[in-house]
Amino acid sequence: METQKIKSKNNLFRIFFAKKNRIFWLIYAFIMAVAGILLSNSWMGNQPAFATFPRYNFQILQPAPTQPVGYYDYFGKLLSPRQAAKLVKHQGLNPRDPVSYQKIGAVEITQELIDKGEEIYFNRKIGDNFGLQGVFGFAQGFATVLPEIRTAIAQLNGQPTSNLQITLQKNITLGNRTFHIGDVINTGLKVEKGGKFPLGFIPDEKTGTIGVTCAACHATVSQEGKRLAGVPNGELAIPFLIALSPNSAAGFVRLNTQLDPNNPLNLNPLNPIYKGDGKTIIDSKGNQVELPDPQKFETAFDDAVLDVPFGHFESSPDGIDDTTQIPSGFTFQNHPYTADGGFSVGSFNGLSVFNSAVHSSEINLLAAAQLSEQTLGIDSEVYIGTFLQNAADPRLRLPERLPDGNYVQPSVWLRQQQQQLGILFAELEDQIPAPGAGNYPKLKPSLATFNGLFFSPNSGQADDIASGKFFFAANAMSAFQNSLVPPPNRSQENWKALRSGSVQRGARVFQKANCASCHIPPFFTDNKIHPLEEIRTNSARAKSRLGLNDLLVKPKLYTYDTTVPVSASAEVLDVPTEGISDTPTTLPKGILPNGGYKTTTLRGLYFSAPYLHDGGVAVREGSLKVFWDGRYRVVDPTGLGLTGTLSRGLPADPASSLRALLDHQLREQVVAANKRNPALSPQRSNLDGTGHEFYVDNQTGFSIQQQTDLINFLLALDDDPGNF
Repeated sequence: METQKIKSKNNLFRIFFAKKNRIFWLIYAFIMAVAGILLSNSWMGNQPAFATFPRYNFQILQPAPTQPVGYYDYFGKLLSPRQAAKLVKHQGLNPRDPVSYQKIGAVEITQELIDKGEEIYFNRKIGDNFGLQGVFGFAQGFATVLPEIRTAIAQLNGQPTSNLQITLQKNITLGNRTFHIGDVINTGLKVEKGGKFPLGFIPDEKTGTIGVTCAACHATVSQEGKRLAGVPNGELAIPFLIALSPNSAAGFVRLNTQLDPNNPLNLNPLNPIYKGDGKTIIDSKGNQVELPDPQKFETAFDDAVLDVPFGHFESSPDGIDDTTQIPSGFTFQNHPYTADGGFSVGSFNGLSVFNSAVHSSEINLLAAAQLSEQTLGIDSEVYIGTFLQNAADPRLRLPERLPDGNYVQPSVWLRQQQQQLGILFAELEDQIPAPGAGNYPKLKPSLATFNGLFFSPNSGQADDIASGKFFFAANAMSAFQNSLVPPPNRSQENWKALRSGSVQRGARVFQKANCASCHIPPFFTDNKIHPLEEIRTNSARAKSRLGLNDLLVKPKLYTYDTTVPVSASAEVLDVPTEGISDTPTTLPKGILPNGGYKTTTLRGLYFSAPYLHDGGVAVREGSLKVFWDGRYRVVDPTGLGLTGTLSRGLPADPASSLRALLDHQLREQVVAANKRNPALSPQRSNLDGTGHEFYVDNQTGFSIQQQTDLINFLLALDDDPGNF
């Protein structure tokens, strides 16, 4: 009987649509307006936005709500101005004073804040000059191919490109590989229409360096040459750009540092295979220790980095091979953040903490020394010595011995050298130690900062776009990112799929296959972390932060009216963790005990191939022949997996890669292709495309046409999925 009622309603809708009845559209618009109000109200409580979202196909294809300007973010809860004022008054403060909101940790979402966040996102460098430039030498490495980059951009004659191809003007040897003069390199660098430099890269005339902004990885350009913020730069030649740096091995804790005799790649600095011309130092226990041979160590690291596919990065100093593809930046209601969901507390549901981390724990190379002994089993002096002995800036390289003939203790020498150079604690550029985390350089991690540092530039620097009161820059970027929506899918395939009804049928398949049980409309996520045992994807990233669990202190922030530098009398806020972790000093639910993965949004899938956190579900365009009825055949096996795509600097095709995600047989072939490639093995970049075994194919009771319809539905999830 219920089925007959639904069919009758659907018939009625079709009649209305056919006649374009104006009364219907007025009623429909009123209903949607009410639904929008209900959705906004649902954000105020603990219930997900889906709680008031009816499960009808035509509504699944409606645009998702957007971040409301004029509201307040209160540690992840959206409050209307009235609700925020009530909360401020309840805490004994004046709701008419804007500072009162800052004192309790509420962030007003204004267009001005969003605009500031956009400016920081595109024009403010990440990382510090000491570590990223002086020690690592990023600018020096980039300058190696700068003539080729300038030549290639000049040859564009003002036209845009999403993949700047450069022709080498000299031989370049990185690790054991030589790139020869005349070789054409896919860089994945984006150039806007009329652009003079790659998007996301900014020359700094004051320091003579080349800075990197968020946009280098998290923006691309349209065919017309306009920037598309939030779209991942999945073809960026990150491995190549890193290997160019003269001391790229300073990032050795990002890869495998575990002493495993069966592992051919082991970047523990005490591994005997790296003995040679390394300097001798005094470790933290007073012992003499020989550091690895700088050249051998650099060669091994560059070889390992060059095995990583384009569009992949490694930012966790955990000693685990857990490279991950660049995620999309469509963050509104897509919390928690990162593949494992580890960034989940604080303003904007943890997004501000994540933004801070990109500038501190994710980029700050020296800070990992604080916990290297506890998490990696590497003495902190050994870590610092390995980091410094081949520094790009000769003034920061360890000497053989001190003037008195004694060996160097790296941390002591570094402080003395920095003082002489007038750059004391340069690794803390724009960084503030977290309250309650101890004293630098012995800081404790928390759920609000995994290295005890916050990114918050000095508010006295008037010419710095990120400078402001405490945590201003991180919150501004969060407000901007939450304003982003996926660009429209303007492909001919999407137009045909919408016109033929394939997208609409795919929405029904999406529900029938229970995809919506985790990927809940309208944001297509349940905002949860699912245990590794449930998701069963490659376990490395899921386990990335487990070693921190016993080291955490309670997460705290300074109030948002705090000026920088922070005074001793600054007020402190406890960061709420209720519903996120069992206690304030344990990792979020789902990560414990064995690791987990968050449910990522499905919005913008057309722009974010390949799939899964490791990008292992990848198929190159033209590798499959798809017939009129949805059947497919592999016609080019060399295009399967990362081996046939990003490992060669070639993009993955969204539709073909999604088919590999959903189809048992095709996934098996893709995983097999990945596992045949030694560069992707667990001992190297550790990428395979396994897990998330929720298939929609003949084996699970779906026709091949239903599979195709589901793919078309998923690719239509843009800013307005029901329309072209």
